[in-house]
Amino acid sequence: MQIKILNIEDSLNRKLIKFESAIGIGAGIWVGDLPILGEVTDIEFDIDDDLEWGKNITITEEHTSMITIKNDHLSFIAQVISYERDGCLTVNLGETIVFLDLENAPLNIKDWIVVKAKSIRLFPTNM
Repeated sequence: MQIKILNIEDSLNRKLIKFESAIGIGAGIWVGDLPILGEVTDIEFDIDDDLEWGKNITITEEHTSMITIKNDHLSFIAQVISYERDGCLTVNLGETIVFLDLENAPLNIKDWIVVKAKSIRLFPTNM
């Protein structure tokens, strides 16, 4: 996912990065060399939260990918591509494919979902 760095907050050896993407504004902990404010870069992200169906992942009526920050949580809306029996949920977030580990989900998910997460790590892809 291509992002533009909007803010860098360096505290307690954690680098909280606020970013803008084509589908909204988000934030997460940067892993790697500190980016430059205003830099446009490509990232991958990991969600460290335990994702559980009905708790922090639910179906939504929205049908447009987006990222927002609400109440200290990163929220995003994505389209489900597939869900495997091993708990791997594959979604399309804008033009980015994201793999999520999910528990207790129905096997026939074929819709749009909203995900709410508190612990997000951002990794530069160096592309």
